[in-house]
Formats: sequence, structure tokens, C-alpha cells
Amino acid sequence: MTDEPVAERQLVLLTLPAGSGERRFAAGAAILSLVTCIALAPLARSPMPTVAAFIPCYESALIINDLITAALLFGQFSMTRSRALLVLASGYFFTALMTISHALTFPGLFSEHGLLGAGFQSTAWLYMLWHGGFPIAVMSYALLMDSRRDRVRVTVPVAILASVAVVIGVVALLTILATAGEGLLPAIMRGQSYSPAMFLIVATVWSLSLVAFFMLFSRRSRSILDLWLMVVLCAWLCDMALSAVLNGGRFDLGFYAGRIFGLLASSCVLIVLLLETVTLYARLARSLEAEGQQRELRLREMRSELIHVSRLSELGQMVSALAHEVNQPITAVGNYVRASVLLVRGGEAPKALEALTKAANEATRASEIIRRLRDFVKKNDGERRLEDPRAMIEETLALALAGSEQPRANVELRLHPDTSAALIDKIQIQQVLLNLIRNAIEAMANQPRQALIIATEPAENDMVEFSVTDIGPGLPIEVRGKLFQPFVTTKATGMGVGLSICRAIIEAHGGRLWAEDGPVAGTIFKFTVPRPPVHINSKAEDRLMVAAWRG
Repeated sequence: MTDEPVAERQLVLLTLPAGSGERRFAAGAAILSLVTCIALAPLARSPMPTVAAFIPCYESALIINDLITAALLFGQFSMTRSRALLVLASGYFFTALMTISHALTFPGLFSEHGLLGAGFQSTAWLYMLWHGGFPIAVMSYALLMDSRRDRVRVTVPVAILASVAVVIGVVALLTILATAGEGLLPAIMRGQSYSPAMFLIVATVWSLSLVAFFMLFSRRSRSILDLWLMVVLCAWLCDMALSAVLNGGRFDLGFYAGRIFGLLASSCVLIVLLLETVTLYARLARSLEAEGQQRELRLREMRSELIHVSRLSELGQMVSALAHEVNQPITAVGNYVRASVLLVRGGEAPKALEALTKAANEATRASEIIRRLRDFVKKNDGERRLEDPRAMIEETLALALAGSEQPRANVELRLHPDTSAALIDKIQIQQVLLNLIRNAIEAMANQPRQALIIATEPAENDMVEFSVTDIGPGLPIEVRGKLFQPFVTTKATGMGVGLSICRAIIEAHGGRLWAEDGPVAGTIFKFTVPRPPVHINSKAEDRLMVAAWRG
């Protein structure tokens, strides 16, 4: 039909295929219309009292229904730019305007002979033109739907405004023809009854609706919109049969019943369009919600991978220094073992035992260095436990200072006694501390004096506040406002993702990360993490608390 992507066009009723349920429902509505029409046909000429309020109520409802339907179809046209949908929307707008003209010219409604200079035949002719114009719009819709050039080339506002202008012009011309030009048209009314010419006109208009119905019926793939247009046309056939063929004139049973048919058909289609639109957008909302959940899951996975990759990057900077540190105890172990062999051969067992003890201590030292490195690099599943901030800080310092090529700074720990436990993912918080400590050391690289203060203290809302203070040059003004944004860095070779990752880790723990100027110089980075609400002393109570938090 067009070159528009299928996924996009499935968002509108124009191309939404009708399922078996919709087909059965529409067929049932059409059959009910026909059965009701057949049942009322013998009674169509039965006289009924004249209800003056019937026409204004009926036509007001029609105008509202058709205008809302036209607005919905214009809205769907704006998504598809389909000529077929533009013509159909214009058809509904046409019926709304023709209904207004019909009401204004109806005898006895606003004046004895109607407004707009209407004659005795004006209202009847407007009714025929009204009921003939809409089937022509439906036929055009069906033809354009099967055309390969269905897409409008101009912009949507221009197309809609042009269509509205054309419809207004056509309705104005037809209204003038039926009022001022009434004498040019055959007489189809004789008092409140119909003339013989009426039956030829009605047959022509009735045939237009029948042709439009079969054009829609013959389409290979019918959409939901096609189905309910066929129901409308079926109801219109019943409308004209009861109110212009089988009845005797105005205000008999056929007159009332036919117009009620038209009103119900118009209301039914509008309701179905609204329900289908709501259903369609409900599906879209559910799809977007599911997509959002999947996106959030992917983001969490990417953040976990990014944290892991960041730790591997830190590993690359520390490997050479750590290799040197590990090499020292291993070399010492070898020396002590060789000395022990010589001492044993010389019969000096006590000295050999002392040398072996020192070898064991050096082996333990090497093992501890490797353990710290392994724990830092391994991928962690994010399990939070009660951890000792002092032990965690000391381990992190060993890693940070071992991987630093700068002269070692004077490090001072100021750990508050009420911060002896924190509920954290140790590896992730070590990643934050390591990043902040290394940043502080690098910031002081060119300073004659280097001092680093790492402190903890209780914070509000059962939190522990960590701080890393340096005496470097401080933060440049241009990066203060965007310090924690990705790819913002003050380092010549930095990527600018470290602090962004740190903030994500801290926020995932329910805390926050921020920076302040130092009291004299330098920068203080602070972050908060949760602490257990009750101070725990014994190891048994520790285990119980951990189990409770895990649960």
C-alpha cells in the first residue's frame, strides 16, 4: 500500500487487521439491523404524533458524533498520512456540516419554512445530498486503500486544512443549490408526503450506499475500520428504506425509526472507534512499560559490567607495584628456606626452626597481598553485609598506595568509635574509596607536602559518612557543576567515568556522594552508606544481624 514501516502503521485502525471476534461482532450488528428493519417495514406508514423536539435532538447528537469521529480519523491520518483516511475523515466532516444545513432548513424548527432562504423542497434535497455524499467518500476510501499511492505528499496541517476548506465549500454549494436553486431541482415532496420523483432519487442514493458496502466487502484484507464502515452503510440502507421508501412521509413510524437507525449506527461506530483506540494505546502503554523494565534491567547489567571493567582498569595500574611487593616476601621465603636447609645440615635445629617460622610469615604476607587483589578484581553479585570500616579502609589504602607511582603521602585515619559497622557491598565501596584515594594522591602529585585524611563519622538517618581529604590545588571552577557527569575529567589521560561510577554505587546503597572545598586548601569528597540501627558487639549477634538484613 505504502512504503511506511509495518510496525508504525499497526498503531492505527486503518491497517489494524480485524480478528474473528471483531468480524462476528460486526456481522451480528449488521444482521440485527436488517432483522429490525424487516420487522418494522410493514408498520413504516403507521402515523405517529409530531414531536417537535425530535429533529433538533437527533441532529444535534449526529453533529457531535460525526465531528468527534472526523477528529479521530484526522488524528489517525496525521500518523499515517494516508489519502484514504483523509477522504474518510472529510466524509464524516461533510455529514456533520450537512446535518447542520438540514437542521437549519427543516420546516417549523427555526421558522415556518426554515432558515437560509429554504423552500419546501430544500430539507428533503439536503437529506438526499447528505446521504449520497457520505457513500461517495466511503467508495473513494476503498479505492485509495487499494492504491499504491495512498500517501499524501504535503504536510499534515496543510492536507487537513485543505480538506476542511474543500468540504466547507462543497457543503456551501450544495446548500445554495438546495435553497436558492431549489427551482432547478425536481420536486420530491408533496406536503408531508413524497412525490413519484422521490423514489428515483432515493433509489439512486440507496444504490450508492449499496455499492460502497460491496466495495468494502470485496477487499481482500479488511481492517477493523472497514468492518464498522460496512455496519454504518448497512444501517444507512435501513435508515433510507424506512424513512424515505417504505414510509409515507414525515413523522410516521418509518420516519422516526429510520433516523433512530442512523443515530444508533453513528453512535455505535464512534464508540467502537474510541474503544479500539483506547485498547490499542493500552497495549502500547503495556509494551512501553515492559520495554522500560527491560531497559532498566539492561542498565543494571551494564552498570555491573562497567564497575567490573573499572576495577580491571585499576588493576592494570597496580600490577607492577604489586608484583614488586609480592616478589619481596617470595624472595625472602626462598632465602629463609635455603638457610634452614644449611642450618639443619649443620645441626643447628633451633635456628633452622626460627628461619622456617620467618619463611611462613613471609608466605602469609604474600598470600594476603594476593587475596586483597583477588577480592578487588573478582566480579561481585552485590550482596550487602555488615563490614568493619577500619579493616576495609586499611585494605583499600594498601591497594591504592601500592599502585601509586607518586611519593607516598602522609595518611591519617580519623575513625569515629560509633562507626564500627556499615551495611555495604564491601567490594563496591572499596571501589569508591580506591577511586577517591587515588584521585587525591594524583591531585597532590606536584605539591611539596602531601597529606591525606580518611575519616568516618555518624550521619543522619542511620548512615555512616566517609570522607577523603587532600591538600591539593582544589577543583577547577569549570568542572564543579558537572563533576559527577560521565566523561568529565581534570586528568589529561582520564576518561571521566570514575566519579560517575562511584556516584551510581553510592546511590544504589541509598546514600549520596558530594565534594566540598577543604578548610584551607584541597578538596574533601564525602559519601554516606547505611549502618545497622543497633550497635552489635558479639560475633554471634553479628551473624544474626546479617541474616536479618539478608532476609
